[in-house]
Amino acid sequence: MLALSASAAFAGTLGGTGRVFAQAPSAWDQAVETGKVRFGMYPNQAPYNFTLDGKPRGFRRLMAEDFTARLSEKVGKQLEVEEVPSSLQNIVLDIQANRVDVHMGLTVTEERKKAIDMFGPIYMMPVAAFNSTSFNPGTSWDDYDKKGIRISVIQGSTDEAAARDRLTKVTFRGFKSAGEVVLDVISGNADAAIMGLLLGMNGAKRNPNIGSIIPLQPLYAPASGGGCRKDGDGRFTKFLQEWAVDLQTSGRAAKLILASMNEAGLDVNKLPPGAAF
Repeated sequence: MLALSASAAFAGTLGGTGRVFAQAPSAWDQAVETGKVRFGMYPNQAPYNFTLDGKPRGFRRLMAEDFTARLSEKVGKQLEVEEVPSSLQNIVLDIQANRVDVHMGLTVTEERKKAIDMFGPIYMMPVAAFNSTSFNPGTSWDDYDKKGIRISVIQGSTDEAAARDRLTKVTFRGFKSAGEVVLDVISGNADAAIMGLLLGMNGAKRNPNIGSIIPLQPLYAPASGGGCRKDGDGRFTKFLQEWAVDLQTSGRAAKLILASMNEAGLDVNKLPPGAAF
């Protein structure tokens, strides 16, 4: 289950908050006319999306294929998945500007709902602490909330917001990517990183100097949904919402996540107790 809040993305969007791009066709009609659905992807972010043997993989990709197959059945036309590179900082702008039709992996917030249509939840993503090898204060948020402790986070993420709400005494160090956050810990500049479980596991896989992985208690596992353009029509958003509910309640979302973990070389047996999607 995950996810992910980009406050930086809204600095340039508030002027157009809630704006409908009237010159563009509805997302539904556009998909039918072009024969494709464009999905925003963050490159090289295993197990969310990555390349394996020259082919796009990851659970965002698998979910994109699942949705597109069902939309194809609905409209009676074979549609294709098109990946559009984006970032946490730019995805809302890309959706508003009609460069992207759908992005999966956004926490629903009131601010985002003003800018784009949102749907979900699709899955849940536990937030965990990734400790340096010499640091392991306990298993609760309170154990980590001590003066002098240095915590590394991804700037603008939902995980950062959760950490800042719960940890008021620590020193925060912010970075743009999970790789930078992990590097900050293994270099000794931070005692721990706090971020979504799977991003952290992928970073820790390549860095043996990461010690214990602790889903902090009480467990925080925000629902991760998705976003699409406000098009004044609503059929596309409605279909996405119906699909998202079915994906999660049927258990397909969890299966796609676990399959992508395996393909990305992440040992599902090393998931901490209590981790679920």
